[in-house]
Amino acid sequence: MVKTDGPIFRKLFHTVKDPVLILNTSCQIESVNDLAAHMLNIDQSSRQQLQMDETSMARWSNYLEKIKKNMGDFCNLNLKISENQFKEFRLKGYYHEKKDLIFVTISPASETVSLDQSSNIDIYSMFNDVSHGIVLTDFNGEIVDANAIALQYIQCEKSQIIMKQHEMLFDSLTDYEYNKLQYFANIMNNGRASISVSSVNENGQIHYYQMDSKFNYNMNLIVTTITDETEKILLKKQVDQQDSLNSIGHMAASIAHEIRNPMTSLKGFVDLLKLNCNDDHQNYLSVMDSELQRMESILTELLYLSKPKERSYDETSIKLVVNEVIELMLPHAMSQNILLKMDDCDYYPMYIRGNHNRLKQMLINLVKNAIEVMCNGGVITIKLENRNGGVEVSVIDEGRGLTDTEMDQLFTPFFTTKSTGTGLGLSLVKKVVEEHNGTINVESSVGLGTTFRIALPVCKRQFLRQDDDNVIEMWMDFTPINRVPVV
Repeated sequence: MVKTDGPIFRKLFHTVKDPVLILNTSCQIESVNDLAAHMLNIDQSSRQQLQMDETSMARWSNYLEKIKKNMGDFCNLNLKISENQFKEFRLKGYYHEKKDLIFVTISPASETVSLDQSSNIDIYSMFNDVSHGIVLTDFNGEIVDANAIALQYIQCEKSQIIMKQHEMLFDSLTDYEYNKLQYFANIMNNGRASISVSSVNENGQIHYYQMDSKFNYNMNLIVTTITDETEKILLKKQVDQQDSLNSIGHMAASIAHEIRNPMTSLKGFVDLLKLNCNDDHQNYLSVMDSELQRMESILTELLYLSKPKERSYDETSIKLVVNEVIELMLPHAMSQNILLKMDDCDYYPMYIRGNHNRLKQMLINLVKNAIEVMCNGGVITIKLENRNGGVEVSVIDEGRGLTDTEMDQLFTPFFTTKSTGTGLGLSLVKKVVEEHNGTINVESSVGLGTTFRIALPVCKRQFLRQDDDNVIEMWMDFTPINRVPVV
């Protein structure tokens, strides 16, 4: 019996439900299972050579050439099953290049559909035409082939994995649910298994894949398909996060109802006490008033998050929104020795469909956060760019930056890096971006600062400023401009 080195696949040869032979290139039997031995009327322990007629010997030579070239192919041979009797069998198999062996299944030709040799389907030629990754593994657990998409997913060249153990796939694919042992056990016992894996590309992005392996009894191969599940996994995470925000919304409505009335009464009494107290008590009352205002601010953010999405938006100039935010936040920034400026050198004015006040509140939150993390002063830049047919708004600070752990939890409700923060500001920002069908990305380096990039789609109708119209009219006017001197 041919030795099978891979422990996971050692039993597969005996559990195959089809008649299976392993032959060398001289058509000598290296291994045969019970079904094949019974069909050919031979001793399972012998290593005899298959006897065939002259026509079949010529077919065998042609079959060897084709199977070495194509890895897998078909062939009909008249094999000797008794002293004076030959029977036609259909051989289907593939060539194991490293061991120079041929793995085949056999069946009586009378039970198969007659096909011309020219109509045989070359499975391997279709590998690169399917939309999933495919990896083929033999009885020994060695990878014999993989298509281009599979190689892209596992980020390696074909020469690096051919004739390597199937377990090597997990060198580049991470079993993030810790099911690898169960996966191999299922292949060995059931002939099929599934597992969820992930990988990180060169840009640091995580991709999620589903691996499904099944033993193909016709070709005597374990066929593994790799499907990209990244979009589905990320969508599920978004749904889970949205569910979390919805729960916060219900809670916020309840909190608002219970807190707003007594808080209003407290503010009224504090104002009355200020009229009839001395200077020492004024300081205490000022602190109380400040804390009540902070409570009201938290309550306002909670109420905002609890509101349903509003889809009625107007054509809005994002540049106008940025100008208003800078005008509003500039005094506070200057008091902290911070310069707040806008950079629109690469921006061609276009309108977006949005809610002016919500966009304004979103940018105020980002600028406010940037000011609070820049203890030593510096520059905060709000940059406008035209990118990919839309508008990109970037808020760039020179603060302390964020760690990887903080980046992972950045938009999680109630997560904050500030001792007095509520952890709701960035949740509000993310909700506004999603309401406007935009995306938000964060880039940060510890000690160098953080950049929030918000991409927003523009209106189908794009409007120009009046002076833009004048410039275009000037360029379209071919009348010579006499007042410009020629040098």
